Amino acid sequence: MPTKTNILLAPHTYFKLGGFADYFVEAKTTQELIRAVQSAIKQKLPYLILGSGSNVLISDQGYRGMVIKNKATNILLKGFAGGVAKGKIDLKEAIVQADSGVPANQLIRYTLDQGLAGLEGFLGLPGTIGGAIYNNSHHLGELIGNRVVEVQVLDQSGKIKKYTQQECQFAYDYSIFHKTKETILSVSFLLKQGDKTQLWELANAAVKRRSTTQPLGLPSSGCIFKNLALSDQLRLGLPTQSVGYLIDRAGLKGARIGGASVSDVHANFIVNDGTATCQNVLDLIAKIKSIIKAKYAVNLELEVVVI
Repeated sequence: MPTKTNILLAPHTYFKLGGFADYFVEAKTTQELIRAVQSAIKQKLPYLILGSGSNVLISDQGYRGMVIKNKATNILLKGFAGGVAKGKIDLKEAIVQADSGVPANQLIRYTLDQGLAGLEGFLGLPGTIGGAIYNNSHHLGELIGNRVVEVQVLDQSGKIKKYTQQECQFAYDYSIFHKTKETILSVSFLLKQGDKTQLWELANAAVKRRSTTQPLGLPSSGCIFKNLALSDQLRLGLPTQSVGYLIDRAGLKGARIGGASVSDVHANFIVNDGTATCQNVLDLIAKIKSIIKAKYAVNLELEVVVI
């Protein structure tokens, strides 16, 4: 697990933006992840755990400290209820444990192949399981935290601890890890038996929905802002809490600063045409927030994590 120096972070993010990290380590197992974090703590180095970089915007100045690329990708069928019929395990429900570096789609495809229901609506979700849990990823009102039974973390002193689902304090775009800044090591999900064919149909429908409503052809970090509060939706008489709808209504689709522009497909996405800087994106975010505040008295909150 060699430590590299002065590594450009842009290629490690969906946005393809970000300056250089002073130090960069790839952790391919949970044990390597633990050792890397403990090493940073011991050296009193600031450290950043980076999965696939799907929901982050890293500054043009980069990161002064150690970036730990999490590539721990073990999946384990931890426990199940059911029986054995004709030499095959007949699962009624199961606990599936995934390392935090597992790509979300890899885990979801695994559960679909096992005929386990609960995560099928998330197929097409960008990023890793660690990132999905940190931000409690959502799709059509369903929160991934609803399927969690346990999260194992490394605290800021370098010690392993566990959280139950209730202790994670899951809410819209939120988990307790926003506050604790602990390193997520693994996540256990409770899933139930389902019809494999039907599950794949539901999963593929979710992928199709994403592909037709999101700009998947250009670098972006996904949704930039959190959706509107119900109180704002009702006050403004809007048909939806979608912040993309409000940004579109404000005439901001296509708005551009440098190489960054508001997507013509989904107004809550900012895309990079290949020439953008992080500062372009930050300036465009500020412009959108200012216009929405002036027109509708709404204070937009960021969903993307700015590093």
